[in-house]
Formats: sequence, structure tokens, C-alpha cells
Amino acid sequence: MAAPLRFRTIRSKLGPPWLTVHGESGLVGYALDIVKDAFIERLRQGLLAQQPQQDPTGETTAPPDALAEMGRDRRVVRGIGESDQSYARRLVLWLDDRKTAGSAFALLQKLSEYTGPGPKFRTVDARGNWYTREVDGSESYILKRNNWDWDGRPRTADGRLRWSRFWVIIYPNGLWTEAPCWGDDDAPAWGDPPESTWGSTAPAGHVDMLRAIVADWMPAGTRCVNIILAFDPNSFDPMAAVDADGMPAGLWEHWSRNVDGVQVPTPRLSTARYLDGVQR
Repeated sequence: MAAPLRFRTIRSKLGPPWLTVHGESGLVGYALDIVKDAFIERLRQGLLAQQPQQDPTGETTAPPDALAEMGRDRRVVRGIGESDQSYARRLVLWLDDRKTAGSAFALLQKLSEYTGPGPKFRTVDARGNWYTREVDGSESYILKRNNWDWDGRPRTADGRLRWSRFWVIIYPNGLWTEAPCWGDDDAPAWGDPPESTWGSTAPAGHVDMLRAIVADWMPAGTRCVNIILAFDPNSFDPMAAVDADGMPAGLWEHWSRNVDGVQVPTPRLSTARYLDGVQR
């Protein structure tokens, strides 16, 4: 690719020697040309910053700081380690994506875009409606399995189904791994190292962003009770029965319970970690 034309380059080629080479005139002219080149570069950067990408392939993108500002305005979260080209392509589609906000598959897609390739995702609600996004991006659903009993209270006091609750299940598949929990002998001190969390290697910033994505894309009027990191790829099988293969059976609401005056851990699945959910 040819070097871009600059005022200082043009003047050195077209100007007379007394203005470009000899004496102080060349130095003064060069200093003035640098200022003009800076203004032209500012104009060029401003034109590039108008759109996420400058060609259909997306190979030429807006400057990185412009991509960040557009992402903030369009509420498009940049993925972990995502390239400028990939992010720019998603910024172009922001309005089309917003039309699907509130659907389970849209939520799973946005979580996948944030984590990048590798993890698998599911949502399940109080009725046992399951939605799955596989590692390869394929989607499937199974409805009304009635096999998810989180706390033994699926209905309100007047008999209405507590339908608005749902859970997000993430199979990290190596993106994050298990780590010592609070109270373990080898558990790290809180905040050591910075951004550390108990129970998994997911940094606090990643956990906060997962919650933010769920809050932004979840159906209106619903509540995400927990975001579950499932390190066993075979756990939480939609076809399993209640209290089988690690399915909840009415005792999983709190991390511990009182039995005959003694506080004991809830028999939650030990191969998973349970992050607080969100409600908007």
C-alpha cells in the first residue's frame, strides 16, 4: 500500500529549494505542514468514527475508542477477547437484534457473544420450559417438563403459579473452572487477587457483565433467580426428573438450612456454582 500523501511530503517535492531545503524556511514550512497534516488526520478519524465499519467485509473498522463509544450508546457489550472486526459487525446489527429482546434465545445469543466460542447455555423457568444454545450455536427447546422445583413453593398462597422466575445455566467448558469456595482451607482471601471470586475462576468483572446482559435482555416482568455455572457438562439435563441427575427438588433456595438447630449446607449439586440473579 502506498504511503498517504502529506502536506509536508508534497511541499518537499513541489517547492523550490530555497523554500524546502535551504535556511530556516524549510524548518518553518515543515512545522506549518505538520499542523495542517494533524487537522487532516483529525478530519479523517472523524469520518471513520461515524460508522462501525468502513467496508462490507468489516476488515476496516472505526478507531477502537470510537467502537467503545458506539457500543456504549447502542448497548452492545464487547465480548471477552473479541476482535475489532467482530465487534464492528455486531454494532451494525444492533437494531435488528433489539427486535428480539425478551426472548430466551436472544438472551442466550447475547451471553454467547460475550463469552465467545466454547460455552453452552440454557434457561429454565418455573414451569420446566427449557431453552438451549449449543456450543455450535444450534438452538432447541423442551416445554412443560415440570422438573424444576427450586424451593418447594411453585405457587403463591392463593394458588397462582409463580411463573415469572427463571434460571440461566452456563456450561463454561474451560472458560472458567472450579475454584475453592468460602470456608475451604485453600480459599483465597476476599479481594486477593483483585477481581477474584469464590468458587470459580470467573473474575468479578465477568460476573457483573453476565448479570448486566441478563438484566438487559430478559423478558419483561420476570426475575432471574440465579445464574448457574455448571462445570459438569451432563448436569441439568432437561429430560431428567426432579431430584435426579442433580435436579433441584425443593431445597435449593438458600445455600444452607437449619436441621434440628444445626445449620447445614443445602444439598445443591457440588459441580456447579450459584451466582445471584437479577430482577428489573
